[in-house]
Amino acid sequence: MKPYILDSALGTELENRGEYLPSFKTSIWSAYSLIHNPKVIKQIHIENIEAGADVITTANYQATPELLKREPSAPSYDDLAKRALELCQEAVSVTNSNTKIAGCYPPIHVTFRPDLSSKEKTLRKFYSTLGSIYKDNVDIIICETMASIYEGIIAGSVANEYSDRVWLSWTTRGNKLNRLPSTELLEEALMKGNTLDIECQLVNCVHADTASLAIKKFKDVNNFGIYANSSVYRKNELEGFVSDADEWHYHNHKPIDHIEYTNFVQEWIDNGAYVIGGCCRTTTKHIEEIKKLVDKI
Repeated sequence: MKPYILDSALGTELENRGEYLPSFKTSIWSAYSLIHNPKVIKQIHIENIEAGADVITTANYQATPELLKREPSAPSYDDLAKRALELCQEAVSVTNSNTKIAGCYPPIHVTFRPDLSSKEKTLRKFYSTLGSIYKDNVDIIICETMASIYEGIIAGSVANEYSDRVWLSWTTRGNKLNRLPSTELLEEALMKGNTLDIECQLVNCVHADTASLAIKKFKDVNNFGIYANSSVYRKNELEGFVSDADEWHYHNHKPIDHIEYTNFVQEWIDNGAYVIGGCCRTTTKHIEEIKKLVDKI
């Protein structure tokens, strides 16, 4: 079976188009475009479909009740989720394609900061509200960039209530290989994920070579996927002085282009990946190259 091709990085695509992209740590990042220029997001979806993506993801990653407090005039997170879903639906319609839509379950607070997560009741309300919007309107619910077992398992369990197809993606971003930003082992997260009986578990938002290290950890998972960043690990002198998972990642990386990225993609395909795609710094050029590899299978 050929792997599903997931779309490229929304933030990178917005930045490449000259769109305003405020900080994800202190502002609302890609949600700014979802609010102020949704047409550009629709165009990005269309171009991903044309490049060969089998699955496009709703663009409400940063539109959460916690993060939208930074913009008091912003619409509610559920209204933005509906807007993001409509943009995907319109893109599929315009391209007259069979592209599947993945409804995004993002971290409720700052990405890579599991210490800022909310209480279980708040998380379940958030994910249930999104689930009610996605139910019967998306093909898949994807829990993205989960940085702790606590948040990932709550997201995955709620997603199961609203969709028969759930993908649960963990991030191992930081200076502890095959550990989540929470410092929990990826193996433990995957084991907990297995108890949910979901379709696929993934790793995302890490260097491409770091993502490859996770393959052996997937041995007891039914289906695995990877959508990494277009970068590889490169140690520098700041390594010992940076403790934050994202800062460590940023200061210890070397960008790679879409051709270099496919060398890692081929490895993931050869090891039986069920889903492949791109996270930060990937573009529709990456998707085009991935499509060429998949077409050879």
